[in-house]
Amino acid sequence: MSEIHLTRKDFKIDWYSGSGAGGQHRNKHQNCCRITHIESGLSAIGTSSRERIANQREAFIKLAKRVVAHLTIKVEHKTNISVIRNYNQSRNEVHDKTSGLKMPYNVIIDNIEPMIKARREAVSNA
Repeated sequence: MSEIHLTRKDFKIDWYSGSGAGGQHRNKHQNCCRITHIESGLSAIGTSSRERIANQREAFIKLAKRVVAHLTIKVEHKTNISVIRNYNQSRNEVHDKTSGLKMPYNVIIDNIEPMIKARREAVSNA
């Protein structure tokens, strides 16, 4: 698998006051952190510490695991759809796997629109 490169711009960080046990310090200081990965919409929170940096680290570690899993599944899903069309050399024919449409290869070279239209219809009906 290729490397995943993420930068600070890929995330949105929100700070908020915690609730529950901890008294005045917990309720009046914005130490709790929510980090959101903008592209996927995944988010994680860090609330276990009184320190902002520790909570940010906690949230980022949780989120990093989720984002990597999400992107890995996305890559695997793309690789599973590897065969879209088959070319049968003996018949000089192209067969679209999704729509089931078969057309002569020389017609496809000049005009691929019928194949694309059939594929779009098959995908929208599925």
